[in-house]
Amino acid sequence: MSNINTTPLSKGFKLGAIATCFATLAVPMQAQAEKLSAQSSGYVPAGTVNSFLNDRVEVNFLALQNYQSITAKDGAFRPADEVQSDGFGRLRVNLMLKFHISEHIVADIDIAEEPNDFGNNGDRDFAFHQDFAGIEFDLLGLSGNEAEGEDLTLRVGNIGAAPFQFKGFQDGADNQGNALIGNWMTDYATAENGVQLSYSKSYDSGTIRGFNVAGHMTTSSFGEAFQADRGYNYRLQGTLEFAGGFKAGLNFFQANQGDQLKFVDGVASLAGVTTTNYRFGDGENYNFSASGSSERDTHVGIMPGLDQSIMQFNLAYQPSDDLSVIFMLGQSSDDFTFADANGDAVAGVTSFDADGNSYDSSTVIAGESSVDYWVVEAQKYLVPKTFYIAARYGEAENTSELIAQNDNTVERLQVSAGYWVNDRTLIKVEYVNQDEGINSGGQIGRGFDGFTSEVSVKF
Repeated sequence: MSNINTTPLSKGFKLGAIATCFATLAVPMQAQAEKLSAQSSGYVPAGTVNSFLNDRVEVNFLALQNYQSITAKDGAFRPADEVQSDGFGRLRVNLMLKFHISEHIVADIDIAEEPNDFGNNGDRDFAFHQDFAGIEFDLLGLSGNEAEGEDLTLRVGNIGAAPFQFKGFQDGADNQGNALIGNWMTDYATAENGVQLSYSKSYDSGTIRGFNVAGHMTTSSFGEAFQADRGYNYRLQGTLEFAGGFKAGLNFFQANQGDQLKFVDGVASLAGVTTTNYRFGDGENYNFSASGSSERDTHVGIMPGLDQSIMQFNLAYQPSDDLSVIFMLGQSSDDFTFADANGDAVAGVTSFDADGNSYDSSTVIAGESSVDYWVVEAQKYLVPKTFYIAARYGEAENTSELIAQNDNTVERLQVSAGYWVNDRTLIKVEYVNQDEGINSGGQIGRGFDGFTSEVSVKF
């Protein structure tokens, strides 16, 4: 009898066990499903870090599409710029990764498809590049001397540096920190290879709420440059933050690249010479048909970038996220001046030759080239966290000793509005108008004007 009933009882036991197992698993699964369905979406606020592998890896993805209608004014160095069409630019994308090697060592990399920097080969370079990368060491943490509100960081690799503070700057798709669209014609920004030491301290009370001191030493190259007599570039930067939203910063830059020059009859060629990467600023966001996307031709092009020095003072009033007012005052100079084919001084890297044709200088002569400049910028949110207006105006005067001191100023006005669709999606529109004197060192010719716009997302 028992043998006859063995098989049915065994199957029933197995089926019952399986059913019990599924029922047991269903309870937490149902609870988790109800928890997930109760959430409005899988959206993560912009202030939250996208982290993986137990917070050891952070990821950001950025994308930007622009549309512009900008033309050069009559008298441009390249006539095609006066009649160019409006249209869409190439999509900019950045993939930013940060790796926590240990508790006190971090490595980062920004991989970008960025025509502003890499629009070479007739704008046919669509490859991704290492745009910015480095390794940072928390020296206080590594030495066991951590303190609240205090930081001492050593960075090696690409050193992001500029003589301005407090204002935004956009690079490729990374544009949401810039209230406007264009950067500035004297934004001497760079990311050369080298080493930087930075110390910061913050306070909970008192007139001074924090300060930072940073210094770096770099070679003048995004790649590698080991040729004879190549020097280094140096920077010293200090920042103070006061109660009430006031901030102040002072910056010194000094390059040492002039020893590479070989003079013949008072003229030296720049062929094979490493110059400062910041001499014409970083990649700009206004494009012209007669030059590649990676050109820096909306900046002033006065200094050759050899023994270039910069001193800039910055003030800001930023009492809240809704209001920002910034003032910048600076001066930059070099021991050398661009020259034409006859060895005569010219106001900037681009000029007209004797026949009225555009000429890009590749030689220098001894003689100081210099620029004095000032900028004021303001941003105001009319609808908090949603809609703002912004404006920036400034002048840059070519004060070079070998250049005529008339019609020697570049002026620019930028007026912008921004709308946050959500805290990761920004739409911006801007009107820009730049005037360039014939002796100003402006690189377009007589300036440009028009409208440009961007839509960007950040993950």
